[in-house]
Amino acid sequence: MSNTRSSSQPPAALAAATVLALTLTACGGDASPEEGGDVELRFAFWGTADRADRFQEAIDIFEDENPGIDVRPEVNDWDGYWDRLATVVAGGDIPDIMMQEDRYIGEYASRGVLADLSGSVPTDDVDAHLLSSGEIDGAQYGYPTGSNVFSVVANPDMFEDAGVPMPDDSTWTWEEYVDVSNALSDGLDGQAFGTSDYSFAEVGFRVYARQHGQALFTEDGTLGYEDELLEEWFQRSLDLQESGGQPSADQGLALDLLDSPIATGEAAMSLTWSAQLEVLSEATGTHLTLLRIPGESEFDQAGMYFKPGMYLAAAETSDHQAEAAQFIDFMINDTRVGEIFLSELGLPGNANVREAVVAELDTVDQVAADFVTDLSDEIVDAAAVMPQGASAAAEIMQRVNSEVLFEQITPEEGAAKFRSELEAALS
Repeated sequence: MSNTRSSSQPPAALAAATVLALTLTACGGDASPEEGGDVELRFAFWGTADRADRFQEAIDIFEDENPGIDVRPEVNDWDGYWDRLATVVAGGDIPDIMMQEDRYIGEYASRGVLADLSGSVPTDDVDAHLLSSGEIDGAQYGYPTGSNVFSVVANPDMFEDAGVPMPDDSTWTWEEYVDVSNALSDGLDGQAFGTSDYSFAEVGFRVYARQHGQALFTEDGTLGYEDELLEEWFQRSLDLQESGGQPSADQGLALDLLDSPIATGEAAMSLTWSAQLEVLSEATGTHLTLLRIPGESEFDQAGMYFKPGMYLAAAETSDHQAEAAQFIDFMINDTRVGEIFLSELGLPGNANVREAVVAELDTVDQVAADFVTDLSDEIVDAAAVMPQGASAAAEIMQRVNSEVLFEQITPEEGAAKFRSELEAALS
């Protein structure tokens, strides 16, 4: 995805200088049995060459143990994947199994593209909150490969250089976040900022709304927050910019993760996905750490939630849904698959697979794994499935936030504009 600010792609994909150019190959119509009665499953996913190699390793094991099933992988880069999926769905040539993402699963399910596999895939050992994120109106359309959480990534070395103690993230408030950001900027004496712009992230506001007992999207697919809350979200960021706690609008506009202030050493903190810790640590040459979003103990409830790294889903049109469910079961519940992917698809949602994987992780991924595990007892529930049209929220938030920080519009006007444009996208 070209705009990594609104993406939760895995670190390997974000770090690539050029996107993998493997194209999907369509086979014309639904998959048909091979000679001898074998079932062929087309499996479409996005990712890097490394991810494709890992999938092939897992597929080889599955095929060896299920000689009547052949799995044919179809891989593309992020943008090409969604373009191609839209094309094959329109043409009725839908892969038997496909990756889905939280911004799109609601849309594809509502259009009748995805099969309800409720009861077909064992899920007893899968985190309940994570699993429920793929459930819509009682139907299980998506099975999460692993968990990811929006958090604060922090550079301990820059905290030390600035003479600022690391905050207690179990209790810190949004006011403390502002104070820490300003103190870091002062302590770093103009060499770097305390934090990068946080308010561009629609998912960050989603957490903020949940902290206040509200929701960006409700279960029935409508907007469930008050405009005053979004105005407050923008105003705090504008105040941070004016106080020097975060870069000015023109300084902080890098859209690529590796060009962002946290990656280039120009900011000590940033709000981002836990799965991005490794690539950011590599970029900075230091071991970064993760903190809870401010305000988790300040308001009505904890707002952070587990986001699946991605989902595996079956096509409603597939003639081989039973075999598709069998493959999905293997992918999310087999420890050997976990040992192949480690945290590439998110920290495994199956408790047994996670236990097997954690011991194999490197230092940085271990930090992320421990962080996600520590949150397990604090997560209240899953965020509501995003309704059809909601994928526009990230782009709208980023654009409106930019206008606010460039002072082209006020925070109040920004809140009204965001609502108006997002309601239009949902209609």
